Order: sequence, then C-alpha cells, then structure tokens
Amino acid sequence: MNIKAILFDIDDTLYDRNLAQIKTVELIVQSLPLLFNHLKMARITEAFLESDRITTNDFNAGAPSTNLRDSRSKLFLRLLGISESHAERITEIYVHQYPRCNTPVAGAVQLVGKLSKKYHIGAVSNGLPDVQYTKLETLGLKNMLSCIVLSEEINIRKPDPRIFLYAAQLLGWQPDECLFVGDSYTSDIIGAKKAGMRTCWFNPAMSLLPDNLSKPDFVVNDLREIPRLLE
Repeated sequence: MNIKAILFDIDDTLYDRNLAQIKTVELIVQSLPLLFNHLKMARITEAFLESDRITTNDFNAGAPSTNLRDSRSKLFLRLLGISESHAERITEIYVHQYPRCNTPVAGAVQLVGKLSKKYHIGAVSNGLPDVQYTKLETLGLKNMLSCIVLSEEINIRKPDPRIFLYAAQLLGWQPDECLFVGDSYTSDIIGAKKAGMRTCWFNPAMSLLPDNLSKPDFVVNDLREIPRLLE
C-alpha cells in the first residue's frame, strides 16, 4: 500500500473518553459532596453522560465551542434537579481533571510507540485544544507525534476532507500515502476517504456498516491488530 504516515483520531481511538468521564464525575462528586449527597452515583453518572451526549451532538452538528462546557454543566445539573448556579465550578473541575485521567484505549500507547519507529505519526481531532493536548501528554504520546491537527485551531471540523489534507501536508506525504485510524465511521472514515487516504475503522463494538456507505480499507476490533495489517 506504500503507507508512509499513520494518522489517528484521539477520543475513543487513543484516549478512552467514556472511562475518563466516569472517573471525572467521581472526582466532581468528591469535590462537591454536599451538592450530590442525596443522589446515587449511578444516577449522577447517567445524567452527566446524557448531558455530554446532547452537547457533543450539537458540537458535531456545527454548534460553536464557545460556552459548550458550561452548557453541558447546566444541563447536567438540570437533569438532576440541582441549581445551575454551580455550573461554573463543575466546569472548572472537569477541565482540570478530565484530560489528566490516564485512560488509554487498550494497546494504544504501545501501538503508537511501535509504529513511530517506522512511520510518521499524527493526530487529527475535533476536540478542544486545552484538553486534547493534555490528554496526549498524559498518555505520553505527544512527543511521538509529528503533527497534531485540531479543528478549533484551523476552523475546519471532521468530516470535512480539508482537515485531513492539511494533516497530510504537514507530514509531507500525499493523502494516498497516509492511513487514517478512527472510531467514528461518519467523522473519521468518510472524511479521510474523501481526502484520498487509506482508512482503518476502529470498531470495538463490532457495529454493522450501513450498506449505502463505502467500505474502509480495514476494520479492527482491537488496535493491536493494526501492525499485522501493514505487513
């Protein structure tokens, strides 16, 4: 395939975002025990994940990132019947704690380390810069990456093929010399294919591919399968 560079999505491809959020909710409750002492942890976690799902969908649909986190915190509190006046403090705790949770996707750190000896490695993400850079530092991956392209820094979001083309340009390779690995078929695989890249869909849930969509070059349920595919 003549692959010279491998680009990764960050959230839920390298960094286990769901696990990090669950850990962060626990830290929020520990920091504000009187605010949540009448509620069960399962309900609190469920409310936060629901508020995150809603605001993330809005973001992916094109909503501005401004006040995104405060909107999520307010929705989280409304779902629990708690005053929104505590939203700013919850956002503050979240931004500090969440990206510092050392929650790599299984095999991700070892995989990047191994591939970086042979390929140029990069990351492309729709996430916000302050947390995305910290996640990569927490995982010990930042210094292994030849480029990090974040949507909010260049004002282009996946699946727009221009964000993938920009990453290829930074790496100095043609798009068809790049392999993109990501967990979102819509944002990662479709976007990267439109840019002319090879694609690997990281699909641990073993979701079915809709019949009307073009197929990725590879599908893996475990990141540790990738080196074998490149042999």
